[in-house]
Amino acid sequence: MYNTTKKIYLTLIFFLSMAVCANAQEISLKDLINKALQNNQSVKSSILETEIADKRVSEVKSSMLPQVNVSGDYKYYTKIPVQLMPVGGDIYQPFEISTPWNLGTTISVGQLIFSQEYITGVQMANTGKDLNRLLVRKSKEEVAYNVSAAYYNAQIINTQSNFIRSNITNMEKLISTAELLYENQMIKHTDVDKLKLNKTMLETQEKTVKVSYNEVINMLKFLSGISQSDNLQINNEISTNTITLPSYNIEPERIEVKLLEKQKELNLVERKNITAGYFPSLSAYGVYNNTYYGKGGDAGFLKGLPGSWVGLKLSWNLFDGLGKKSKIDQKNIEYEKLNTQLNQMNENISMELKNSIEQITLNESTILSRKEQLDLAQKIYDQTQLQFKEGLVNITDVIQSDNSLREAQNNYIVSTINLLNAQLAWKKAAGKLLNN
Repeated sequence: MYNTTKKIYLTLIFFLSMAVCANAQEISLKDLINKALQNNQSVKSSILETEIADKRVSEVKSSMLPQVNVSGDYKYYTKIPVQLMPVGGDIYQPFEISTPWNLGTTISVGQLIFSQEYITGVQMANTGKDLNRLLVRKSKEEVAYNVSAAYYNAQIINTQSNFIRSNITNMEKLISTAELLYENQMIKHTDVDKLKLNKTMLETQEKTVKVSYNEVINMLKFLSGISQSDNLQINNEISTNTITLPSYNIEPERIEVKLLEKQKELNLVERKNITAGYFPSLSAYGVYNNTYYGKGGDAGFLKGLPGSWVGLKLSWNLFDGLGKKSKIDQKNIEYEKLNTQLNQMNENISMELKNSIEQITLNESTILSRKEQLDLAQKIYDQTQLQFKEGLVNITDVIQSDNSLREAQNNYIVSTINLLNAQLAWKKAAGKLLNN
């Protein structure tokens, strides 16, 4: 009975572990970028800034709605104020001008009729809202770039780790062969020690690479808003055929250009808002007031005296000491500065596109050559191993072929890194980071 229960338990554990492994699917770069765009804190912060800008537009528009105010005031005079009143000729007599109790209630309603500053203020708030939306896209592009760079880095480190693991396996086989040759007195013991030293160095390198890989995975979790305690398994198969190179005359969709153009638009609206200060503003208002006067005692009383009025208010600043002119001059200079920055940005983008395309073209051809070199180095290494077993070559030849293989592996990795970075640089230059 015990053995049967144990078998059932082990069977359940096996199927549960298989289910866990099935669920631990590799996540592609595209899916990881999408997850990062949903969870990244920088993106969330940018979106909140956009919501604040929306509320700012509502705030500006609210000034065109009627404004209603209610106020109240209560006074108790411990000594009633007096005022001199003429009673005839040059004779003046002091009289009390109020009662001990004084309670006033006022309701006022105001409505803005015309204000050029209001019109330009709404335009400025809407332009600011559009600017914030562009900043959200810029934040998303930065996240996409950082996730892509880290993802490629993880793939490269994994490839390096696979090379090292393969080299360790090969070295273990060589050590076994060398020990047999040593037992048959065909090589010296120092030759075996040299191979063991190489194996130890490879194992140390493997540990370092594994730590680097885990650090990059942790960075990907951070960028993607994934908890550090969760498992993240990426697709470690490197694909360098992800871009079809366009012509040099592609029209880039750089968010930096759109931001500068929107800043120019905002500058013009701000200049109009300053100019609007030269125009008068007109508003209507109405007031209803009820004041109660009274006193205590046997002859006490409380009497309310209502009052109301309506009116128009014109406000016009005819001269401000040339303050507005100075502000307009500043905005004109800022506009020219933005034009200069935009021209420089367009030139820089053109250079980045050209350089990235040339780098992609160069590294695509280089990586093919390095792959051929790697295959040839692997072939020479395998042949040297066989010759070493047969005693046809010495330990120096073996180590030399091993070093040549590692150099070819390193060259291939460098070429792959350069190609992936060139492709990522082209995406950034062309504004295609979010077109994954």
